[in-house]
Amino acid sequence: MKRLLAVRTGGAMGYKIKIVLVDRREILREGLTAILERDPDIEVIAKFSSGKEAMEQVGILNPDIVITEADMPEDIYLELTHRIKELPPQTKIIVLTHAKQESALFRALKLGARAYLTKHIGVDDLISSIHRVHAGEVIISAPMAAKMLDEFVLMEEKKDTSLADQETNLSKRELEVLQLVAGGTTNKEVAEELFISENTVKGHLSRILEKMNVRNRQQAVVMAMEKGIIKKATSSAKSAK
Repeated sequence: MKRLLAVRTGGAMGYKIKIVLVDRREILREGLTAILERDPDIEVIAKFSSGKEAMEQVGILNPDIVITEADMPEDIYLELTHRIKELPPQTKIIVLTHAKQESALFRALKLGARAYLTKHIGVDDLISSIHRVHAGEVIISAPMAAKMLDEFVLMEEKKDTSLADQETNLSKRELEVLQLVAGGTTNKEVAEELFISENTVKGHLSRILEKMNVRNRQQAVVMAMEKGIIKKATSSAKSAK
């Protein structure tokens, strides 16, 4: 670990943003330090090669921002972020990562990260992000923001479907049958598609009508579509083959 003295000079307000870097690769730590300190308002006060080492010092250093990689071992990453969250409110986390998985993004945000950026971010954008996070903003790179929005939409769709399922109390197999019926399939075609007998299909349909309190399959399909339980279909399973 290399520690530098914090310098509270420079910048419009006479105060430098104190940064702690956490990354396994020395070349990245040194490179980031050189890049960030081009800005007269930024001071890298410490560099750590592991999250475990950082945990032992970050509470003493009390930095404004901790820039860390997301690729460290899960238990260390969790503990480090929890330690940082226990510091005074001004200490914020920026995560730099190669990963573009939604799960990594949500994990970082849940643990208190104020910025989630990919490591190919430009120098000017990185420095700008540091100043914006220090000012209280939350920043997510454009590709990850798009993924996050897609995930939220999917979560809402699943939530709506789940609520609809609870209202009708249809089983997974009954939903499959109803979806095929919506496509205009006959009982025989449904049976062939699901590898079950026609009598079994009739039994499923009978229970579907009873659970949904409707008189026929057409009413069941309309209600299911209105509730968002099934998707609108334009062709039968047979014609689609």
